[in-house]
Amino acid sequence: MARVTVALAVYNGSATIAQALDAVFAQTYRDFDVLVLDDGSTDNTTEIVAKYDCRLIQVENAGLGAGRKRLVEEAAGELVAFVDHDDFWLPEKLEKQVRLIDETGASLVHADGWYVYEDGREVARDLRLPADARSFDHILPSNVVIASTAVFSRKAMLDAGNFVADTVRCSDWYGWLILAPGRTFAHLPEKLVRYSVLSTSLANAGYRFHAAQHYLLTHHILPRRQELFGALPADARARYTKMVVRDIGVALSNMAKHKLAQGDRQESRRLAREALRHAPDVARVWTRAIKTFLPR
Repeated sequence: MARVTVALAVYNGSATIAQALDAVFAQTYRDFDVLVLDDGSTDNTTEIVAKYDCRLIQVENAGLGAGRKRLVEEAAGELVAFVDHDDFWLPEKLEKQVRLIDETGASLVHADGWYVYEDGREVARDLRLPADARSFDHILPSNVVIASTAVFSRKAMLDAGNFVADTVRCSDWYGWLILAPGRTFAHLPEKLVRYSVLSTSLANAGYRFHAAQHYLLTHHILPRRQELFGALPADARARYTKMVVRDIGVALSNMAKHKLAQGDRQESRRLAREALRHAPDVARVWTRAIKTFLPR
């Protein structure tokens, strides 16, 4: 049995999935198998995947949250390494990250990469975290774990409750948030993935993405703050709770911005007022709220 299961959920990825799989099979670390979940693709994705030494699961379209949940359930490896169908690993990626897990005992490791845009621009992501960073410092106030660099313990994720289906656009953030309590995360400050930033990406879905953030934080995270943060010292518990509340405000502010752009001034004002209630100390929340009252 392979130690690492490379797990890839895909929907209509025929344009890039061969390149993504080629990069996986070019890894210098060889103790892995590959599990692909086809989320109801209507193109020839499955025909391309069939050419590779992969285990393929085909399901009706249910979204990325459900796909990642099923991938973790079906994975055979001790470790799970996510990769998206339009992201491309460097050859040493798994070797370096498995070594870091062995050295640190971390439940999750992640790395840096390049953001690659459709117009050809490439922007390096060079994250700097303090040596004493808690696991929550990797994911609050924002999620800095690039999903296609994440390698994590399958058992730890299952013990934490695993991903859930209703977090389609923020499924990775949800997973890391429930995995964090009582566990160690480690960041490898090396660029090991080329991460595609596409206009069709879930993270670029405008209003819907920010609404999904708001849903995740208000329905799944804030109600569980005692469970997630309860074992931390009181000052840390208060700090992370405040971050979540502020993130709710920022999500609402972004939703208000999109509603204003769509011409729905009344809904934009409502969202802006709610944003101010949650994040009164964030300057851009005030700026966006003021704009909802300016003349057209």
